Amino acid sequence: MKKIYNSVAAFLVTVTFLLTMVQCSEEHYVGPVNNDEAPAQISDVKVTPLNGAARISYNLPDDPNLRYVKAIYEIRPGVEKKSISSLYTNSILVDGFSDEKEYTVKLYTVSYGEKVSDNPVTVKVTPLISPLKVAYESFSFTETFGGITVRFDNNSAASLAVILFADSLGGLREVETYYTKSIKGQYSMRGFSNESRLFGAVIRDRWGNTSDTITQLLTPLFEEFIPKDLFQQVSLPTDTYEAHITNGYMYQIWDERIAPNGGIPVFHTKPGSGMPQWFTFDMGRTVQLSRYKFWHRGGGATNYAYALGGPRRWEIWGRADAPDPTGSWDGWIKLMDCESYKPSGPGPATTEDLNYATNLGEDFDFPEGTPPVRYIRMKTLETWGLVDYIYIQEVSFWGRIL
Repeated sequence: MKKIYNSVAAFLVTVTFLLTMVQCSEEHYVGPVNNDEAPAQISDVKVTPLNGAARISYNLPDDPNLRYVKAIYEIRPGVEKKSISSLYTNSILVDGFSDEKEYTVKLYTVSYGEKVSDNPVTVKVTPLISPLKVAYESFSFTETFGGITVRFDNNSAASLAVILFADSLGGLREVETYYTKSIKGQYSMRGFSNESRLFGAVIRDRWGNTSDTITQLLTPLFEEFIPKDLFQQVSLPTDTYEAHITNGYMYQIWDERIAPNGGIPVFHTKPGSGMPQWFTFDMGRTVQLSRYKFWHRGGGATNYAYALGGPRRWEIWGRADAPDPTGSWDGWIKLMDCESYKPSGPGPATTEDLNYATNLGEDFDFPEGTPPVRYIRMKTLETWGLVDYIYIQEVSFWGRIL
């Protein structure tokens, strides 16, 4: 009997609690605001010009209906843009301007019920030179092996796209688009014969503004791809070439397999190998080298390209005759010093960084006067992760076969 009374009591307590909760919910329910009105306007407006933009500061009204401030303006004829700033800040950024001229901005206050102030506060802004124009005015073409290299300044690290064109059958055709946020834009477009042709470029920002077309007549320098069918490892006693993982052998760097997201075997030396370390291979042909391309290892939770065993500083050595079998450096000629480039600069690797390192590959031009060589020795001085092992996805060479 006592158990029955206890159960009934517990049930009644539960019911009472639920009824109380319902009543509390009903008492505190906030329905639609019936007296919602357009907020009062902002005041004491000031404008600070920025590159391709402007920051507008103001005093907010003491109005309980105010939710946010809205700016409406045109960045070019027929293209309207909207910016919003909450009631917790007293400024708003208007951007997307490509020219250093006067633009009209209309500022509205908006209520919680989305009612907009009747009359906007209208201000005039004249932005400083835009990132698009900075890139356009600093843009240059340079002839390089098998193509052209473009360079430009992007001091604001703005998101820019460079559409590259080349002359084909009497007209310019789009060939590639280069996306960047680097403060120093640089990109090489290759695959062209040693013939004079017209190259062009158009720069576009993230708001769809575009520059005028930049054109120049250029003659790419002659080169040919060096086939890898005769490449083979040279195992010298002072070299580091033993694989750390299954299939992590040297020949993986000339197997013509590129996987930006990983998933394929790469050349990977053993941890504890020491630094600096070097390895040697035979191209099977004597070559007057013009350039080479280096692909970092792709994939990995830590972004292998710019971490751990990704080479950061190294040297390329070469020679035409067979190397000393003892592994000494006698007879070797240093061809160049190399340093890996990270487009975004210091900080975590970006999508652009990883695409550059593992998909496009890093290009290195050999200095003018580089002697003909057949054997290559790569000496790694430092990795991105300051570890004592390396990994490399692929290496390709161009030049002239002798």
